[in-house]
Amino acid sequence: MASASVVPSRGEAAAQTQWLKEATLNIKRNAYGLRKAMDDDNVKDALRYSAAMLAELRTSTLGPQRYYEMYMQVSDQLHFLQQFFAEEHHKGRSYAELYELVQHAANLVPRLYLLCTVGACYIKSLQVPAKLILQDMAEMCRGVQHPTRGLFLRAYLVQACRSLLPATGSPYESPEGGNINDAVEFLLLNFTEMNRLWVRLQHQGGVADQERREIDRRELADLVGKNLTYISQLEGLSFELYRDSVLPRVLEQIVSCRDDMAQQYLMQALILAFPDDFHLGTLGPLLDALPALQPGVKVASVLSSLLDRLAQYAAGSPEAVPALTTADTFGTLATVALSITERRADMPVADIAGMHGALLAFAGNVYPDRLDTVDRVLGTCHDALAPRAPIPAGKAERELVALLSAPLEKHDVVAVLGLKHYPALLGLLRPQQQRAVALNVVRALQHRNLTVASAEHAELVLSTIAPLIRDVEGIALEASDVEDDSVLIASLVSRIQSEDLDEQLSITQVLLAQFRVLLPPVAFAAMAAFRKVLDAHAGGSLQGTRSLEDWAKLVHRTATAVAEVPDANVALQIFLMAASLSSRESSLNFITYDLFEQGFLLYEEAIPDSKREVQALASITSTLHACRLSDEDMRAALVHKASGYCGKLLRRADQCAAVLNVSQLYWQPLDEAEEGVEELPPEEGEEGAEGAAPARPAPVRDAAAVLSSLKRALRIAHALQQQILQTGRGEPEGPGLLFLQILNRYLFFFERGVSSIELGAVQNMLDLVTSELSSPACRDKAELQAFYTNTLDHIRSVQARDGPGSGLYANLRLP
Repeated sequence: MASASVVPSRGEAAAQTQWLKEATLNIKRNAYGLRKAMDDDNVKDALRYSAAMLAELRTSTLGPQRYYEMYMQVSDQLHFLQQFFAEEHHKGRSYAELYELVQHAANLVPRLYLLCTVGACYIKSLQVPAKLILQDMAEMCRGVQHPTRGLFLRAYLVQACRSLLPATGSPYESPEGGNINDAVEFLLLNFTEMNRLWVRLQHQGGVADQERREIDRRELADLVGKNLTYISQLEGLSFELYRDSVLPRVLEQIVSCRDDMAQQYLMQALILAFPDDFHLGTLGPLLDALPALQPGVKVASVLSSLLDRLAQYAAGSPEAVPALTTADTFGTLATVALSITERRADMPVADIAGMHGALLAFAGNVYPDRLDTVDRVLGTCHDALAPRAPIPAGKAERELVALLSAPLEKHDVVAVLGLKHYPALLGLLRPQQQRAVALNVVRALQHRNLTVASAEHAELVLSTIAPLIRDVEGIALEASDVEDDSVLIASLVSRIQSEDLDEQLSITQVLLAQFRVLLPPVAFAAMAAFRKVLDAHAGGSLQGTRSLEDWAKLVHRTATAVAEVPDANVALQIFLMAASLSSRESSLNFITYDLFEQGFLLYEEAIPDSKREVQALASITSTLHACRLSDEDMRAALVHKASGYCGKLLRRADQCAAVLNVSQLYWQPLDEAEEGVEELPPEEGEEGAEGAAPARPAPVRDAAAVLSSLKRALRIAHALQQQILQTGRGEPEGPGLLFLQILNRYLFFFERGVSSIELGAVQNMLDLVTSELSSPACRDKAELQAFYTNTLDHIRSVQARDGPGSGLYANLRLP
């Protein structure tokens, strides 16, 4: 039963409950007497107890739900009574006699229930033409005009006789007994009478009970609608019979009843009950009936139901599609939808959007490859909704979001976004709901593995998803939403790419122009493209009109834009990555230097705490170590700046580690191509071959600066040791760890032939570490001792090595 906001008062509900309880006891008492009379083969008493039991159905006290409970109890007993009548017939009593006998019951309601019970048995016996008894019972049931009692009585009539109708192929079909036309006529007559009773229910009682009566009517609706279901299930119901007899009678009854609830429910029931091909063949009459419905009927909902049925029909029956297209069913439906919205100015926005969503689904199944139908639906929907803007929150917005998202799953996403009416309809939504559509656009590209390969298409997509990539007023996001957006946007940016490098540069320019938030994915995409350009240039295969400098400038702009985002660490990493890439070409020295400079400024101004300072400085140092700049002054300035940052770190341990990292800036490794090649100065006046790429700058090899850095690190470690001794604070094993790290750096440079690192200095450092790690502060530190052991093992492995470098540590004394 349907729930409702208006229910019987507590006292009224209690009274109904008590009445039902007493009625149930009476039904059980009389049912017991009925079974005893049947066991005794006493027809007179059986009818007496049956009538007494059925008399409970005469009440007007109960609401539909409780009346239904009582009705079910009684109908169960009537099933046994039918069996009893059949047994009496086998014993020689005629059904005609029983049919006459039950009509002597004193009260009308019991009399008619008994009449229907015997009548069903009479028809089943094939001793009388079915249509005569059916007509008689249907006519007799008109005697009960109370809405609730009459509806349940006729429901029982149909229930008892639905399998006894003279449908095609039925044993009850005969020239005298009737045919499919008589079966249809019986059900149509019953439908008409039940609908009248149902409509009449609204007029019973006072105005104060109007809402309560509406609830009662909703609970009784299915009793009426089942007649249509039974008609649709009749064997032998042809399309012609439906078109010429059933549909006109049903529509006439629906329209003439002039009741909002009845028209709403019965139109839906009609659409659901009969086959799809019947609806397709009678689309004209169905659609013509819509304007005749009452103003309170949700016509959009009715049309949506019809569209859904036809869409499913087209999807499940491909053979039906030619008929749909030949008749221009879509055009007809679209015209009707437009007409409905124009005639009903008060139609809810949610209904309009839902109706057009159903129309779009139908168009998608009938014309799967045509975007003009999609645009037509969007256009008519926009024309209907624009005067009603802004779209109210809630169901209306959800329906419109669904409408805009639906074509993204069936058609090319870029093509859909480029439709004339798509942006206009999208613009009717609030920013928060535009964001929902934007998310669906990105997900559609992702799920369907689509790529956006031109700047024009990229601009179209990005303008549509602006709520995701820009700060838009009216959108409030949780932290989790921002994180989810970041993942989606990163996926999207990876799909906006072209194999043509010139086009890719234009795409990147569009990305940079459109994005206002979530810029890091754009920067990473720009650098990935720049890397391809550099590789192509190095391999001599770079084509297109854009120069390396164009790309480097774009990457620089992108990194600069990212510097404005809140996360300075991410921005710094992007500056460093960009600098590393541009440093591969000597002609881009100034851009490389500026990228480092911007990164240094970011380090100085935006890194929030000492821990992140340490990590950031390590990134700066490692990036600078890998870069080669042909301008020595530029590189010297950058190295000097990085070295200066070391002394500004708060903790001495961090200072020492940073200085050790800086020491590597003075000794860059050789590339594989440079190994074993002696560097020769060019002859005076000699120039490189015309068109040849500039030679890669030589690696920095400053042995004195390396030693100076190591000594600086050693001084810092000693200073930390003194600090701990004087203050008693800090980790006593800390200096030992630093000394061991410095030793390893000595070994690193010594093995690489740095001339300033002599074996004596290595020996002194080893002795210092051995002494320090044997102290009580370090003796029991397992990890520190393992580090020390591994260092000694490394030295021994070099001593035992054959071939190049085997004599490096020959004179080094190990503990």
